[in-house]
Amino acid sequence: MYGLQLIAVLAVMGGIIAYIGDKLGTKVGKKKLTIFGLRPKHTSILVTIVTGILIAAATLGVLSVASRDVRTALFGMEQLKEQMAVLSGEVTMKNKELEESRQALAAKTAELTALSARIAETSRRLTTITQELAAVMDERDRTAAALAEVQQDYSAAKGDLVKARQDIDTLTQTKNDLDARVAALNEAKTNLQADVDKLSELTANLKKGIQFVREGVVIFRAGEVLSTSVIKGGENAKDTEATLAAILYRTNQGIVTKLGADKDLEVLWVSRPDFEQAVSLIAATPEDIIVRVASAGNTIYGEPVIGQINLFPNRLVYKQDAIVHTEAFDAGSSAAQAEETVLKFLQKVNQKAIEQGVLPDPLQGTVGEMSGSQLYDTINRVKRAGGKVELTATAKNDIYAVGPLRVEVKIRSMP
Repeated sequence: MYGLQLIAVLAVMGGIIAYIGDKLGTKVGKKKLTIFGLRPKHTSILVTIVTGILIAAATLGVLSVASRDVRTALFGMEQLKEQMAVLSGEVTMKNKELEESRQALAAKTAELTALSARIAETSRRLTTITQELAAVMDERDRTAAALAEVQQDYSAAKGDLVKARQDIDTLTQTKNDLDARVAALNEAKTNLQADVDKLSELTANLKKGIQFVREGVVIFRAGEVLSTSVIKGGENAKDTEATLAAILYRTNQGIVTKLGADKDLEVLWVSRPDFEQAVSLIAATPEDIIVRVASAGNTIYGEPVIGQINLFPNRLVYKQDAIVHTEAFDAGSSAAQAEETVLKFLQKVNQKAIEQGVLPDPLQGTVGEMSGSQLYDTINRVKRAGGKVELTATAKNDIYAVGPLRVEVKIRSMP
C-alpha cells in the first residue's frame, strides 16, 4: 500500500514538473527569450532538458528519502558485497572446522571400539586362566591332604616303610609340580591383570578426550568452600573492588593449582551483578567482613567453576582463655571409653561455638581445629583420670566468627 502511494506521489510530481517545464519552454519560445546567449529555439530545448533532469533527480531524491533499501542500493552496494564475501569466507572456514571435528570424533570412536574389544578378549582369557588356576589349586589341596594321610599311615605302619616313602616322594613331586603350575598361572594372571589395568587406563584417557559425550568427575560439590578471606569494610568502592578482585584471583589460582592446569587459565566464574552487589555491601559496612567464595553447584572436571560470594560479619566471639563449654562425664576406665568421652565433648564444643556465631564448614559442619597429637594427649589424660571427670574447653586465642576454633581442654577429676 505504501509503494502505491509512493508511485502516485512520484507520478504527480513528475507531471507537475513536466507541466511547468512545458509552460516555461512555451513562454520562452513565444517571448523569444534567451539564456547564456543562445537562440530562443535552443533556449527552449535547454529548458526541456533541465525539466527532464529535475524529474529524474526529484524521483531519485524522493525514493532515497522514503526507502532505506533504495539508499542502500544507490550508495551501499559495494559495502554489502564486501560483507557478503567476508561472511561467505567465515561460513566456509566454519564448515571446514566442523568436518575436521567430525573426522576426529570418528577416529576417537573407532579407537575406543578397538580398545573395548581388546579389553573384552583379555578379560575372557583372564577368566579362563582364573578358572584353571582354581581347578589346579583344588587338585593341589587334595594332593596335600593325600600326602598328610600317607604321612600318618607311614607313622602308623613302619613295616611298609619303603612303599610309604615311595608314595611320599611321588606325592611330594606331584605337589611340587602343582605348586610350580600354580606359580606359573599366578604369574600369567598378574600379567593379564596388568594388561587389563593398562587397557582400562587407556580407555579412561580416551574417554577424557571426548568428554562432550561422557559425564565427567565431580571435583567440587555444591556449597563447597573454595576460599575464605577477611576484608576491611567501610572503604571506598574502588579500593574494595580491587581487594575483592584480588581475592577472586587468588581463589582462581588455588583451583588451577589443584587441577594442575595452566596458571593463566581462568576457571572461576562469578557473575558481575553478584560481584558489584558484594562490593556495595562491603563498602557500606563499617566492620570487618568475612568473604567466602563457594561453588554454586556440582562442578564436573573440564567445566568452569561457577562461584558465589557469601558475606558474613567478622565479630569477636570468644576472648582468649574464655570458656567455650564445660561438662561432666563418666569416662570409665578403658581407652575406648575415654576416646568416646573426648569425641562426644568435642562435638558439643563444636555445636556450642556454632550457636555463638563461629562460621561452620557448610559441608562438614565443623568449626574446630585440633592436631592429632593434642587429641591423643587429651584422650590419655582422660584415661589416666578415669571415673567421673569434668572437661572444660577454653579458647587458646581470640576467636572471631571466621574461625577456626582452637581450644585447650582442661580435665578435673570429680569425687
